[in-house]
Amino acid sequence: MRWLRLALDVVQNRLGGVPRPRWCTYLVTFRCNARCGMCDSWRMKPGSELTPEQAAGVFGKVAPLDVVRLTGGEPFLRDDFAELAGAVERAASPAVVHITSNGSFPERVSVLVKQFPAPAKLRFMISVDGMPQEHDANRGADVTFALVEETVRRLVEMRRTHGLAVSVNHTIISARSLEDHVEVCRRFEPLGVDVHAVLAYADSAMYGLKRFGKKATDLIVPAGYPLHPDLAGSDVAGLVRRLLHANERMRDPVLRLGKRYYLRGLLNRLRSRSDNLPGASGSSASAERGDSPPHHRPSPRCVALRSHLRLLPDGSVPVCQFNTERVGNLHRQSFEEVWHNPAAKASRDWVDACPGCWAECEVMPNALFTGDLLFPA
Repeated sequence: MRWLRLALDVVQNRLGGVPRPRWCTYLVTFRCNARCGMCDSWRMKPGSELTPEQAAGVFGKVAPLDVVRLTGGEPFLRDDFAELAGAVERAASPAVVHITSNGSFPERVSVLVKQFPAPAKLRFMISVDGMPQEHDANRGADVTFALVEETVRRLVEMRRTHGLAVSVNHTIISARSLEDHVEVCRRFEPLGVDVHAVLAYADSAMYGLKRFGKKATDLIVPAGYPLHPDLAGSDVAGLVRRLLHANERMRDPVLRLGKRYYLRGLLNRLRSRSDNLPGASGSSASAERGDSPPHHRPSPRCVALRSHLRLLPDGSVPVCQFNTERVGNLHRQSFEEVWHNPAAKASRDWVDACPGCWAECEVMPNALFTGDLLFPA
């Protein structure tokens, strides 16, 4: 049934239709105990957060879903996160529940796994910024590399007994962080844990204090990549080439397929201009989807506000990571009122005119629900 539904959604997305969402990225909180240089989440006012009961009501309106991604801020700062995750799983019936965490609460992670109604659905991604010196300097005293290792070790132990999956995400935030990547991989290799990398953005509309609630079209560049300032002068293209070469050694076949797709697109964009430095300007004017230049490929149609639903802590629905204008609130409104109102329609027109970002959390739903992951245009 899921495969048939996916096929129908692929057709609708390719034709510009408006299917129901199948992938939900839910920010359960903006609160964070890290002090990362590439993110203002810890500086933002937390605002209201859905209770587990309220979240169950919201997800009951949009069910069934295929993928639910629970993220933050740091989700384990919520004392009720185990209860919240269980409520979402029961209401939405997803095939996968993906949890992103900074790994600073190993005990709470263990409790969630033990209480979760379907632990084999769990996919944990624990993030680091480099080896201990770089990681701890960037994230602060409450989010140490030692805590990350303890969390990953606990998850590896429960992987055998509960069937969950765990990987490590290395955010390349600086030249030193880039140099650390090989050692980060070696550190987690004995645990049988895949490590993959993502290049830090210059800024974010979702986690940027001055940008939240607005469009950040200057970060959606038609070529290149809006790198974080601390990566100026680093050989990021060389890193991506090495990551592509090492990708085939990844243990998880789904992660291997998705990461190869993403890295190929990233390398093409990095090759497309010699000045892909922080602050490099890029136009956000409309681009013809069927006539993308080689450096812009792959270039799947964006499924934001179609197959991909983003949900903020209070139940509000933003457009995407780079446009955090809200089209409604699923806690206070029905699904139909949010999904088919004039604001949602106008925002889809904006999405269709967007030249396309290459943020992995947007790219992967796009690739999956347009079929581009397996049959690129």
